[in-house]
Amino acid sequence: MQDTKILSILKEVEILLSRTGISDDEIKKVVEIRNKIENNELVISVIGQFKRGKTSLINALLGADVLPIGVIPVTSVATKIQYGEEGVMVHFKNGEKERICLNDLIRFVAEQENPNNQKGVSFVNLYLPFDFLRNGLVLVDTPGVGSVHQNNTDEAYAFMKKSDAIIFMLSVDSPINEIEYEFLVSSKKYASKFYFTVNKIDTISCDDLNAYLNYCRNILREIMSAETIALFPISAKTKSGMNELLGHIEEDIQDSTASIIIDSVKIKLRDILKLALDHLEFYRNASNMPLKDLEQKREELISRLESLDQLAKESTYYLQQQIDELLEEIRIVIHRESEGIEEQLIAILNNGYEQYQNRKTKILDEKFRFLIETDLSNYLINLNDQGLETLVNGYDKLTELFNNKIDAVKDYLENIIFELFGTVYHYKKSIYKLSQRDDFYVRIKQQPVAFLVDINDFIYLMPRGWANKKIYSRYQKKIQSDVEHNVNNMIYNYQYKLKESVRELKYYFQNESESLKREIEDLINQVIDDKKIIATKLSAKLEELDSIYKQLEELLLKI
Repeated sequence: MQDTKILSILKEVEILLSRTGISDDEIKKVVEIRNKIENNELVISVIGQFKRGKTSLINALLGADVLPIGVIPVTSVATKIQYGEEGVMVHFKNGEKERICLNDLIRFVAEQENPNNQKGVSFVNLYLPFDFLRNGLVLVDTPGVGSVHQNNTDEAYAFMKKSDAIIFMLSVDSPINEIEYEFLVSSKKYASKFYFTVNKIDTISCDDLNAYLNYCRNILREIMSAETIALFPISAKTKSGMNELLGHIEEDIQDSTASIIIDSVKIKLRDILKLALDHLEFYRNASNMPLKDLEQKREELISRLESLDQLAKESTYYLQQQIDELLEEIRIVIHRESEGIEEQLIAILNNGYEQYQNRKTKILDEKFRFLIETDLSNYLINLNDQGLETLVNGYDKLTELFNNKIDAVKDYLENIIFELFGTVYHYKKSIYKLSQRDDFYVRIKQQPVAFLVDINDFIYLMPRGWANKKIYSRYQKKIQSDVEHNVNNMIYNYQYKLKESVRELKYYFQNESESLKREIEDLINQVIDDKKIIATKLSAKLEELDSIYKQLEELLLKI
């Protein structure tokens, strides 16, 4: 009964929108959600920030390691997993498709193999003959949100909007941050069901876990406006807690698939109708203006939009200045701390030399080599962590700044449209994350230490005391060299990735601004073209649009 009612509304909306002549995008969205009901397709997206263990979770749910995982962020393209004969279909943004074997999947979905999605992949369909997927369930492995690769975040948001339910991954090694907060605020407008998982429970004590779960519940209750929140503590690595999560999902699939899909469709349809009503209202108001006035308004709009370009330039320039200051702060911290590391390591080396200076050269070499392979590596990792901490602390402020700048552009456009055309036009607020800690992964690089003493080295022909002093001197230089090399490597990595982030930011800002401008300019141009037709035809069209507007409003109230 419920299916029939919502399908009837969807068909009516589709017919009404097709009569407007200005709602092609909205019609496509209506057809998509109508097909969802007819095919009983329940889309559950696994979403979260990088390194939360999303892909590992999906592998655990499927009971097989079918998706690639790695020690650094892997997923750059969304993968839809559904029931069928085993196979993979790659969908490209240009509309082309390519069938590949499962072993080649990583070439298309991994950031390392397909950086910044250079291959132009829209998404990948993975078909598997697993019972878990048999009843219309579609699992989606999404790229991590909050990445230096804006494409990844865009893909995650795109699939979030198409999801009926979301498995949202949190992790005990990180509190709920601003990115996760904003993402959840946005995603609850699209999905009707949430499963909150807390991963990596195998890494902390029971007391710490309970404290973290209570902390999460309090914040999630506020975000989701819910009295109770169900949390699923899991370890995707050890499979702990997976049976409870899997059982809960299977129970919902068996008992509640239809209601979850319908609730999700209602949420999406409301959003579609509100956008369509905005377009119709703008079109009606603009059409009521005399053609001469309308063309004058268009010229004024174009003139006003030129200042928008200047705003974009000023915003990116200001952000560049802030990033330069942040980099300088990181350099100061890294160099200051590295001096202390050298002093501590040389002191440890001196102590070792005092203990083993009279031993065989080979034994002394082994002791020093162990020092290099353990203490030096640990010190460098800690140094990198300090640099990352400085970066993260400053970067959140830059993120907020950028989102405010983008929203200022949208507010500016809304104000212009209202001033010129008397129409309230709504743009959604931005949630853009320049980067996050896991994107600034820096590998500690050390040269092999065995070369310091070779079996054929003439040093073995020398007296032990002289040879050991020579070895001691070589290791002192190696410590200094390795510290300097890694400090330069850390700073270079931070600088490179921040610069890359700024380049993507400039592109995103420009692209977003152009898209916002083009949307409203296209609508104005269509109004002007329509006004040039015979007045009686335009009058009839406006009357029809008025009728459609009222009918759409009535349908919106029924949902």
